[in-house]
Amino acid sequence: MPRPYTEGVDDQGGTRPDLLSLKPTPVPRPPLAMLARSRQVAKLDCTADTVLICAPAGFGKTVLLTQWLEGQAHNVAWLSPDQHNREALWPAILQALRRCPAIPPGTLRLFSGAEDSAADVLGELTQTLAASGSTIRLVIDGVDGFAPDERDYWIPALLNQAGLHLQLALAYRDSSTVDPGPARLSGRVVELGTKDLAFTLDDINVLAAKTTTLMGMHQLRELFRQTAGWPACVVLALRYLREAANPDAPLGDLAANNRQLSDYLDHQIFRALSCEERHVLSSTSVCRVVVAAQANTLAGNRSAGSVLSSLADDRGIVESAGSGRKVFLAHPLIRAYFRAGLARKQPDELRRFSRIAAQWHEHAGEPVAALRHARDSADNDLIGGILERHGAALLGSGEVMQVRRAIAALPDALFAVSPKLCVVAALAHLESRQPTTATRYMAAANRSRAYDAPPELRELQALATARLSWFSDGWQGQDPQATVDHAALRLSRQSDVRIEARMVAVTAALVAGRYGTAENEASAALIEATEAGNAYLAGKVYLKLAAIYSMQGHLRRSCEFLGLAEEKLPAQMWTAGAGRSVGALMHASAALLRADPTEALQCAAAGLSDLGQLGSSSKGVGAAMRATLEIITETAHLDSGDRRNALEGLRQARLHISGDHVFAHPLGACIAVIEHTAALGLGHADHAREVLEWAEERLPGTGELCLLRAQGPAGISRFDAATDRLRPLHTGAVKPVLEWTRLHVNVLECSMAIRTGRRTLAGKILEEALHTADELDVLRPLAIAPPEVIDLLMERVGAYGPREALAQRLFALRPPSDARRAQSLTPREREVLTLLPSHLSQEQMAAELHLSVNTVKTHIRIIYSKLGAGSRHDAVAAAYKTGYLP
Repeated sequence: MPRPYTEGVDDQGGTRPDLLSLKPTPVPRPPLAMLARSRQVAKLDCTADTVLICAPAGFGKTVLLTQWLEGQAHNVAWLSPDQHNREALWPAILQALRRCPAIPPGTLRLFSGAEDSAADVLGELTQTLAASGSTIRLVIDGVDGFAPDERDYWIPALLNQAGLHLQLALAYRDSSTVDPGPARLSGRVVELGTKDLAFTLDDINVLAAKTTTLMGMHQLRELFRQTAGWPACVVLALRYLREAANPDAPLGDLAANNRQLSDYLDHQIFRALSCEERHVLSSTSVCRVVVAAQANTLAGNRSAGSVLSSLADDRGIVESAGSGRKVFLAHPLIRAYFRAGLARKQPDELRRFSRIAAQWHEHAGEPVAALRHARDSADNDLIGGILERHGAALLGSGEVMQVRRAIAALPDALFAVSPKLCVVAALAHLESRQPTTATRYMAAANRSRAYDAPPELRELQALATARLSWFSDGWQGQDPQATVDHAALRLSRQSDVRIEARMVAVTAALVAGRYGTAENEASAALIEATEAGNAYLAGKVYLKLAAIYSMQGHLRRSCEFLGLAEEKLPAQMWTAGAGRSVGALMHASAALLRADPTEALQCAAAGLSDLGQLGSSSKGVGAAMRATLEIITETAHLDSGDRRNALEGLRQARLHISGDHVFAHPLGACIAVIEHTAALGLGHADHAREVLEWAEERLPGTGELCLLRAQGPAGISRFDAATDRLRPLHTGAVKPVLEWTRLHVNVLECSMAIRTGRRTLAGKILEEALHTADELDVLRPLAIAPPEVIDLLMERVGAYGPREALAQRLFALRPPSDARRAQSLTPREREVLTLLPSHLSQEQMAAELHLSVNTVKTHIRIIYSKLGAGSRHDAVAAAYKTGYLP
């Protein structure tokens, strides 16, 4: 068999680029294993039918045939137009058959090559090959290289000849070259096309490794995106990357920056195209996807759609899709080549095509694409006009970054004369949680607003003003729902405006602590968003619902709605619109309450870094978010073992929460419980008393205040007083602000029951605590419970039924034994410990605490044991290390 492949990944003779050399000159071919196409070869191995391989140049048709037939040269007859007379196909076939080792010499002497009747020739050939006893694989590599009249006569005859002892394998570039006809209908044809031959991401990765190309994962993905796996172009790009040897560098536009790749496309693909085909591809290169009518408009040619259809059907460089195959997608490299050519040689034409595309998409009701093309056209009037007409709707569908980019491209002079453009800009920055910038745009809008402004503009201004009010330090003096304009929002003809108005009402109810009203408004907004098919606004409503339950301390429900929000909002929308800092805050809160301080610290750090302009507010939503993240951060440090510094950090976070903060009530309840519990646990009675006094002022009539009032007496064994102070919670006279406060109450009552010898009651309280923890998905109050509660929990292992898994999670969260010993000091032992750093004798300590000397000695001995200390000095050092001493 003649060697059919001598240079590279192209298919026909001549000069083709090699894997390792970009020069268009013959070079030694690389090992075929470097391009092993095992999946395609396996498909060919499983068939005895005709094989048709159709793809543009550079897709490795010849390589695939060579790999398939390697080691089987005995019964292969191979021909290609560069080896024979292109004007005579039958003589070339006859010559290839005579050179096939499986056909004995002289078998074909009856044929001269001058025969002109295909029926007679193939009839005789059938009998001759049958007599030889073997099936020959006839490979015609480059069918379209032979004269059209020759191939149109002989190829159909070969395909449809019955009983012929030949397995045909035809490779060609243009699908119009071969018409399988009846052979395809009979199912006797195996066809491989562009998609079958293109490299996968894994193929490119393997090839990069075999050619020792240093490549980053982002480069690999970008290479695949730009080339769509076109083998020859992948090879050239790998050479480009190999020379750069920088896996971190951006890949850039290959068609624009890689001269050798663009030259290859020019020589192998575009020179075979007509002028009309090149013009259509060039004019439509501004669009990734195009339909026939749009192509006609861009090209100024009513037959442009037909040209694209022909390129899709015959050439394989355009793909047709959709109903009726009326949508066309040029291969990414083809589109990039022509677009780069316009940008380099005819930039005005590129902008003109972009302008035409923008106008076409707007007329077709596709404002997202219209705005994108308008930006490419650099036509400020066109960009501004599209934003005025569609900007609010685009924001309501989540296209925040598209709108922001368009706004950034416009000059200030355009905003000075367009109040609607200013309002759209303000809403865009509000979506991105940038209230400072939004305020500037709203001020500009108000300066240029006319008294007879159209209803749509008044609606948008009312909506922007209402949303902006929550970010203001003077939010208490504003009632965004009280204005006439805002009242009209619920009657707006625009569904997204009505939904946003309901979300303003949700926020207002949340601030007032009317959670039932907030949930009802959010539910109504969700129904409307769902009916409108607006996934973005539905995601924002889910985020509101997550906040509603988070502020009530119901973690499980909050996380369920947070998951739905993230499902509805793609990553780019989440970042640009609903606010990555909001999601980070909620994830940090969830991690903290699930007793995972490490995860909480990571999420809180991400939230703080993403606050941006929100962090500049001292009382509005931004201040509330910052305060929440600070509380989470300090509590996570506390739970991680940094008790001494974290307690002071909690104090500072609490002092930042003024009474006129947005959401001051739930924030105050949260930090009061956490800080007071930590202060008592570490033996800092004065600090705990300070927190209680603060809570008396800020949290009157709440369950949290009842808990704080009870924790102090319980710590010094005044159990009756503690029980009395918890009674309003049990009678329903007061309710906790946060649902998980009940868990802290359970832990306190369980501890008191154990310490008074009522273990049966303690067991019932513990079961109730586990039930509540499971319902809320909150573990922290149990995870930091005193040792007697944990000991009881461990004693009852195996008796928790459906709560057993939860109990096991709690065991896994317990600190190492040395840390646990440090946490196991009783309140009285902590009082003794606070006197150890002094120079008081044991007798003086006893007098100070009103205890006997022997009792003090017993406490000191136990403290030494629990802290792992051998002396008073060691005990004091250990106490400072663990945070028991400030």
